[in-house]
Amino acid sequence: MTVAPVVAHLPARPDAAPDPLTLPSLLDGPVVVPAGHLGVLEVTERLTDHLESFGARPRPAAETMLELLDALALSGRGGGHFPAARKWRATRDAVRRSGQAAVVVANAAEGEPASAKDAALLAHRPHLVLDGLALAAETVGAGEVVVWTHGDSHELHRVLVQALAERRAAGLVEPSVRLVTGPARYLSGESSVIVRALSGGPALPEFRRLPAAVDGVRGRPTLVNNVETLARAALAARTGAEGHRPSSLVTVLAEGRRTVLEAAPTWRLRDAALAGGWPIGHEPQAVLLGGYGGSWLPWSQAADLQVEEAAMRAAGVSLGAGVVALLPPGACGLAETARVSAYLAASSARQCGPCVFGLPAISGVVAELVDGRAGRADLKRLRRWAEEVSGRGGCHHPDGTVRMTLSALRTFAADVEAHRRGRPCAGVGHPPVLPVPVQS
Repeated sequence: MTVAPVVAHLPARPDAAPDPLTLPSLLDGPVVVPAGHLGVLEVTERLTDHLESFGARPRPAAETMLELLDALALSGRGGGHFPAARKWRATRDAVRRSGQAAVVVANAAEGEPASAKDAALLAHRPHLVLDGLALAAETVGAGEVVVWTHGDSHELHRVLVQALAERRAAGLVEPSVRLVTGPARYLSGESSVIVRALSGGPALPEFRRLPAAVDGVRGRPTLVNNVETLARAALAARTGAEGHRPSSLVTVLAEGRRTVLEAAPTWRLRDAALAGGWPIGHEPQAVLLGGYGGSWLPWSQAADLQVEEAAMRAAGVSLGAGVVALLPPGACGLAETARVSAYLAASSARQCGPCVFGLPAISGVVAELVDGRAGRADLKRLRRWAEEVSGRGGCHHPDGTVRMTLSALRTFAADVEAHRRGRPCAGVGHPPVLPVPVQS
């Protein structure tokens, strides 16, 4: 099987000449995943392909690796964008202080329904992820190494079993890896869920007074990283700071499909939209950025934003889990928000008041607004409940739901007023755009 060489051109921006810079590639090119598909596509990389393209895994000294992550300012790609070097160093320092070996976890539980970047990456570059996992384990001093998957990702589990078997058969010298499958729930990839479940408790979020790096799985220092973060660490170990070129993996939801792209920071959102299948000559009316805990923006404000986290944050939004969900003309953003907020309310851990009472109440008002049954007083109550819920949950799940809901009220303000007056827009009957899993 032939794969792309380690140095490959990024896909050209649809409206510009190809960037003359080259970049070690996370993906060979765009990967299309049907909306709602929870597995992975056909595996395109075996260990022999990986070694031919990338060579053997480097083994830098721990401090060298940490300095490299610092120099690159590599951030986590699970949604929080926390600096990777700080996380790795905190875990390594806790190991030295406590004398306990660390637990290192590759988080492959992509519970975000609109995202497919982790699944696409694992289908096309499983050994790059596993290289990064081994690097992390060696750098922080791990005694236990785990890959944590989502309960619905049966095909992904098969891919990982095969990749690990190939590495064992090849006699690679690296820590052994254990595969653990979490529940098939939206919150399965939340870091405190993973730590709690691996400690023998329920797979539910928990309020943590100490970070997992200090007090994680069974009280041991624990590093949890998204699989994209680990793949990027493995690339960085090969290229060094001087060969590194930044990029972002994003999932563009458009025209009923999800397309995973590797975007250069020179790309704008309009470039990503076109590369992700949005028809030329038409414009979406809005975009949901970051995922279901992200923010809606009118397309007129979003189109020229750079596909880069610092630029997004300067505009008051975030790439989050790398989701760019485009709302077509004719669809109702409030109806989409109502469907998603109901799903998020039903997906809560139901362990604290904000989730048990706050999210269903907020979701209920949005649903009434869509139907033209919510008045001015109801909207005031919704905003008051949102303020009361924010920052008071046992995890960040309520905060993301509130963020998405309030951004919808701002972005679709004209529709809010029409619905409030009992005149719902015609888009209420538009076919659903955002994928919402059926709750079991």
